[in-house]
Parts: sequence; C-alpha cells; structure tokens
Amino acid sequence: MGTILRRVSFLILSTLLVCPQVFAANSNAKDLYDQAVKLEEALKKSGDKQTQISEWKKVVEAYRKVYYNSPSSAYCDNSLFHVGGLYAEIGRRFNDDLYLHRACSTYEFLIQQYGSSSLVEEAMLEYIRIMRDELNQEDESQAMEEKLKTRSPKMAETVLKESSATATQPATLKSLRHYTGQDYTRVVLDFDKEVPFKRDRLMNPDRLYVDFDNTVAFKDLLEQQFSVDDGFLKQIRVGQNTYRKARVVLDLKSIENFEIFCLYHPYRVVIDIQGKKTPVVAAVAPAAPITPQINTEPPKENTVDQNETPEMAKTNTTGQYSLARQLGLTVRRIVLDPGHGGHDPGAMRSGMKEKDITLDVSTKLKTILEQEYGYEVLMTRTTDDFVALEERTAFANSKSADLFVSVHVNSSRNKKAKGIETYYLNFATTPETMEVAARENAISEKNMGELQKLTTAIALNTKIEESRDFAKLIQTNLVGHLEKGYAPNNLGVKQAPFYVLIGAQMPSILAEISFISNERECNLLETSGYRQTIAQGLARGIKSYVETLAESRLTRNLK
Repeated sequence: MGTILRRVSFLILSTLLVCPQVFAANSNAKDLYDQAVKLEEALKKSGDKQTQISEWKKVVEAYRKVYYNSPSSAYCDNSLFHVGGLYAEIGRRFNDDLYLHRACSTYEFLIQQYGSSSLVEEAMLEYIRIMRDELNQEDESQAMEEKLKTRSPKMAETVLKESSATATQPATLKSLRHYTGQDYTRVVLDFDKEVPFKRDRLMNPDRLYVDFDNTVAFKDLLEQQFSVDDGFLKQIRVGQNTYRKARVVLDLKSIENFEIFCLYHPYRVVIDIQGKKTPVVAAVAPAAPITPQINTEPPKENTVDQNETPEMAKTNTTGQYSLARQLGLTVRRIVLDPGHGGHDPGAMRSGMKEKDITLDVSTKLKTILEQEYGYEVLMTRTTDDFVALEERTAFANSKSADLFVSVHVNSSRNKKAKGIETYYLNFATTPETMEVAARENAISEKNMGELQKLTTAIALNTKIEESRDFAKLIQTNLVGHLEKGYAPNNLGVKQAPFYVLIGAQMPSILAEISFISNERECNLLETSGYRQTIAQGLARGIKSYVETLAESRLTRNLK
C-alpha cells in the first residue's frame, strides 16, 4: 500500500508542478482563492450538486488554480488544505479510497513544501486520522506521528492517547437535543468520547444520515422518534445498523443548506439545518470606502417618518459590497451573550468572577440598546445559569437575530497584560490568540488544531467580512469611549476560532473588555461606573456598524 501511496503522491506532485498556460498572466492568487471559496459555498448549498462527483472535482480544480497561478503566494497552503479536505470528503461520500489516498498525498505535499505554514500541524493530524482510522495503514500513520512528535510533542501525545482509547472501547451516543427557529434547526448529538463519522444525503424520500463507527447508541434513543416538523425538517431517528455502528437520520422536507461539525470538552457533533427562504434584494449604488468612526453624539429620540426612503448601504472597510450589503439587510434584533455562567465561572481574581462581570455589562448594554436606540435585544442568559456554547449561537439563529455580541473578560499568565481586544471567527494567527481561544473554549491544544480545520470549513467570506467590520467598529468605539477617563490599551481587532461564534448566521464578534488578571483593570472591573462606560462604548460600536448597512427608517432616525 505504501507503493500505491507513493505513486498517487507522484501523480499529484507532477500535476501541481506544472503551471498551465491557460491562466491569464495577470490573475492573482487572492482572486482565484475567493472564486474557489464561492464555488465551494455554492456546492455545499446544493443537495443535487453534492451527489455528483464532477461538481466536487470542479471545486478541487478551482483551489488548485491558486497554486498554478502563484506557488509562492500566501494563499497556497490554505488552498492545498482545502484540496485535501475535499478529496477526503469525496472518498467518504462516494466510497472510494483512492480519493482518501489523494487527500493524504495533498496534506503530505503541504507539509513538505510549506513547512512554516500554521496549517502544517492540522495537515499532519488529518493525514494520521485518515491513514489510521479510514485506510488502516498503521505504518504510514505512525511515520507521520513521529514527524508530529518532533514538531509538536504535546499534540502528538494527545493523538496517541486517543488512538489507544478508541481502539479498545466503542463510543456511546448518549443523548440528542435540537433547537428550532423559523428557518433554522440545530441538532446536537452528545457522545462520551470522540468518534469518526461519515455523512450522506439521499433522495426519494429526501433524508440526511450520519454513520458513527465503533459507536453504540443508548437504548432509549433507539425507541423513539424526535418530531421536529418545522417546515423543512420532519423528524430525527436513531438506529443501530450493526453491533458497533450507529446511524442518525434526519428526514427532510425542503432545506437550503446544512453543516456538520464537532465540538469538544465534552465531544458532540452538531448538525445545522437551514430552511429555504427568499430574501428581498435591494439595489446598491457605488459609494466610497468607509473607515471606523467613533460615535460620540448623544442618542436622539426615535421618530419615524413613514415617507422617508431608506438610504443605500455603504461599502465595507475593503471598499466592497458583501452579500449582506447587497441584500440591503438591516438590524432590528440583537442577541447579547454574557460569557460563562453557572458552574463555569470563567476567569477569576480576588473573589471576582468573569461570569458575574459579563452578565452585569450585558444587562447594562441591553438597557442602553433598548431604551436609547430602540433595538429589540435578547440575551442568551439573564441569570447565573450555565449555557452550553453550542446553545448560544443556536439561540441567536433560532431567534433570527441580526447581530451576535459575546461579552468576555480576558486573562493572561502575564500579569502585566492589559487592554481591550475584539475578535471575529477565523484562523488564529498568533500563539497569544490561540491561548485566548483555548481558554474560552476550555479545550486542549490538540482540539484547537481540529477547531482550526473546522473554521476553514464553515467560516464563509461574507460572514468573515461583515464580522471583521463589526469587530473594527466595536473596538474603535469601545476604546474611544474609555480614552478620556481610563486610557485603555488598544490591543486591536484579532481573529481566532471560538466555539461560541461557530455556526452564527449573522455578523458576530467576541469582545474581551479588560484583563481580570491585571491588578489595575481588575480593580476597575469591580466598579459599576467602569462597567457602565464599557456598555456605552459597546452600544456606540453597534450603532456605528448598523449605520454602515442599508438603513431602515428606524435606524436612520437614530443618527
């Protein structure tokens, strides 16, 4: 089998090293990468296309063009990582191990040619998992594990422990939960440990199923059907196909899209189902790019003139129109998410707990947004209760929220660290942002690697662009509002893979409002005045962002 892998590797490497002349000389890697992402997004939204292997190959070729065009581009490692994931998905969907081998060869090429890439460890993990769990090639898997030991001993140690545990005892599917909104349903499957799975969609009747190898479902799950009947999802069924293979089936009516991903600590599999809806498209006129502005004007009384015409949207900070702006979407409903709660205190110091601070700041922010700005505001928790991370965005999605704001308090092993920073969902680009995300996610280093891969699969361009702009305006206004009295340290806007932001169907950010680990900022956080000022800064950042979208009559009169 090693010979087969080497042959496949040679074929892929030979193809990648040839630069076809059909690509225009002035094509650039970013444009090609963006085109590939859009093509992949379209594929994942079409149930019919996903049943055709030719459609998957088109997306593969689109990502490979990035390398053909410019092998030294910063987009090449990301493109290769996508190609590996797509090949693996083809292999699973169409039951063809050849594509699993191609996936491994692509990951191996990424590792060899882009050794400094932040995706190398994730590529190693995927290579090991496919070779070990799907192709049963222990020699190849172990050889890569040795390389991983050299690069990241802690991550390799975790992989080896999980490999040993999985080989002896089957996983248990313990429970099933679902959260339903007008055009959205999230299904959460709870397991006692990590388990590999395969998914597919079948027609006549339309259904989506997920198979879990080496898994046993609780008996009570097998004896019932979970009725949903939300207009696009009929019901959920659990079966035990063989002694150690459990199957979960979703009987569908009419869906727009679906995503399946994993969360850790504890391990669960999340299935997001999006029902079909028809948005109204608004015309967009050209406009000059905007830059973040601090909103310092006092709020005015909400007076609605029924004869006024809504203004057109401004471009985002890149000078482009994202899908949200092209559709003329506005903001009416906002979901605030106070971090942690219940048995999860978050960061602590001197008797203070993050969960209490975030709840107080979020409550103050809710009052400002409702009473001064006229928005409808919901909160993921209003008391000291524990809310699972996957339930928070599910709540926002089910309520058809237009914005999602998660409020947190920062902490660092460096007691001198201080300041304010705002995050949006994307790859972590520095060890510091990885540390923050790992702490907020409460997961291991190895699982952070898995989360980086997950972020690649589900963080689509439109959400990234709008969330990035939202984060910039939150950061600018929050820091600007605190400058006079508190002189905060501006740590800027950053990106990282946070569980709480995954699957959000609206622009979403996570604000780290101060460091509880810093003595001065801890003392400030203890005062109601400082918390109120933070809430006011967050509110002005939200209002500033809304003003860049196509404005409704209500939001227009809030200027």
